[in-house]
Amino acid sequence: MARRIRADRAAWRFALAVVSGAALAVTGWSLYAVARHYDSPHPVAGLAVAVFDGAAYACLHLASQASAAGRSAFGARLAALGIAALSVYLNRFHAELIDGGRPATVFFSTPTLALLVVSELAWAGPRAKARAELGRTPYALPVFGGWGWLLAPRRAWDMVRTRAADHIERAEPAPRKDRDVSATSALRDHFATMDPAEAIRIGHGSQPELAPGELAALLGTYGVHVDAVQVALVLGGTPPRITVEREPDTVRTGPDSDAETDARIALARADMLSGQRPQTMTEAVRHLVERGITERDIVVPVTCSVLGPDTNPDSVRRTLEREKERADAEPEPRRGEGGYI
Repeated sequence: MARRIRADRAAWRFALAVVSGAALAVTGWSLYAVARHYDSPHPVAGLAVAVFDGAAYACLHLASQASAAGRSAFGARLAALGIAALSVYLNRFHAELIDGGRPATVFFSTPTLALLVVSELAWAGPRAKARAELGRTPYALPVFGGWGWLLAPRRAWDMVRTRAADHIERAEPAPRKDRDVSATSALRDHFATMDPAEAIRIGHGSQPELAPGELAALLGTYGVHVDAVQVALVLGGTPPRITVEREPDTVRTGPDSDAETDARIALARADMLSGQRPQTMTEAVRHLVERGITERDIVVPVTCSVLGPDTNPDSVRRTLEREKERADAEPEPRRGEGGYI
């Protein structure tokens, strides 16, 4: 059965290709002769044929796509009909040039009209299938039979009009997209009409611990598209700093150690902010401990900068000791557990 269907489709495509090629060839030859009648150069006459045939084929292709998608193909079909009308007019003129009369006119123009008819009939099936999949049922004329129309034409016509009006009244309106009424959408509309500098100040007031780049990313979610440099310029070029008092036993051996520690602090803070932002001190400290960062010089400033300036450094240290003890107390996985080693 499937082989039979494929064979039928192949035969149909072959027949359509033959009809299309023959129509374009006959019409193109006739248009070429008309162009040469006006002493057009051979390349110009060929380009004229390409314009007519190419535009007609493009319109037929667009109409086929619209029909297969269940959309209205009225515009493409109307354009194809207009180009076909111009082609038939020039075919008639060609027939008069060679004194061929009406038979020549019919001979030259019939391939174009045949291609339009075949295309129109080919679009009916895919268009009906696509509309059925979308739940759209077009109006169909009631079947009264020839005798019904002959013996009671007025009553049959009134019944057709009544059923058509009923079908239109029962047709479902086009679905409308629900309007976004969330708080984020309302704030985005509000900030979109605001001066970007004022929006930056408002964002800085609500999140003073954020760096310029992070604040710019946050404002971007509300429709205020600025970069880190612009944020820094509006805020005076000095990003917020958090001062953490270090314990006396902290040992620094020189500028290289300071730079290395600051770099590790920046990397640890970026790693923590790359995922879900911790909400509690325990979550923040545990995040660092699980990644092997247990130095107080790293854990304390990173936790305070993420949770805010009101964070107590002593509480961070106590939490760090507790999390280190918990990590040391957890048994190491035995060989073979949790995957292959």
